[in-house]
Amino acid sequence: LRYAQHDMQRGNLSTLSGVLIQTLLKEADMFSKTKLAIGLALLFTLFFTIPVFAGGWAVITLDELPTNVTAGEEFTIGFTVLQHGKTPMTGLTPIITANLYKEEQFTVTAREEGEPGHYTATLTFPKEGDWNWTIEAFSMQQKMPTLSVTAPKVAIVNESDSVTESTTQISTSPNFVIATAAFVIGLVSLFFAVQRKSKLAASITALCLMIGLALTVVGTSVPAVEAQGESSSEVIESSLSQVEYGRQLFIAKGCITCHYNSKAASRSEYWTIEPTGATNLSNFSADPLILEMRLKDPTSVNSNSQMPQLNLTKEEIDALIAFINSD
Repeated sequence: LRYAQHDMQRGNLSTLSGVLIQTLLKEADMFSKTKLAIGLALLFTLFFTIPVFAGGWAVITLDELPTNVTAGEEFTIGFTVLQHGKTPMTGLTPIITANLYKEEQFTVTAREEGEPGHYTATLTFPKEGDWNWTIEAFSMQQKMPTLSVTAPKVAIVNESDSVTESTTQISTSPNFVIATAAFVIGLVSLFFAVQRKSKLAASITALCLMIGLALTVVGTSVPAVEAQGESSSEVIESSLSQVEYGRQLFIAKGCITCHYNSKAASRSEYWTIEPTGATNLSNFSADPLILEMRLKDPTSVNSNSQMPQLNLTKEEIDALIAFINSD
């Protein structure tokens, strides 16, 4: 091809031959680029695969999901690093990286604390927002559930203002006004009943006191009913969010490291090893009692289970079951 191109440049070939040779040269060049791309893809795959075959993967498990995180305030997270989900890994220097839409980013180095393989880190988020964060330990960089950081708390003065406003609303309610008037009239009638020994005044006194007492009871029971209604709605809301809570636990507890689940996240977001025997849970469901036993103590269902003991709470187990069995 090189000689043909040289001849073409010298004008020794016909126009048709020149076009043919140029086409062949372009195809050869494209073929070379294709081979190069395939080679790079293979190298990229091997770069991430070799550590797995060499035993270089671990499960990172958060102690608990962070909650009530406020900008500018310190809070501490704890997590465990287990090689193959079994062996505690000591002597590591895990790095926590957090970023907010690439505008804000900071890193924190965790330290060993407590049981072997357990680490803690103290974080302070500079501003409110939905923060993405990862924990890098051993050969893993595990993305954690998005963390919602709230704005700094409002001054306590506002809380006292709220209490004052609430008290004002109660004092100006119709029931309160009528009850007060009834009590006043009743007291005046009582005075005349005692002084003049009037049966009519005594009757008016009794009637006014009964009206005032009844309105007072009704007035205090209404807020209680409203509070009870709010409590019920919160319970319903909690029930609806149980699946989402389970989804976040599925990620934070490291379940996604071994078990892929399309309901938790896409493959591009999280690195799932899927070792031998690890079930794909995307379209999986099971008896809640069996799942509860397995999550509470994996060896109770299978004595040879490679699943780590996560020491989950009853609330966490229920949430994970709700998520795994969700549609």
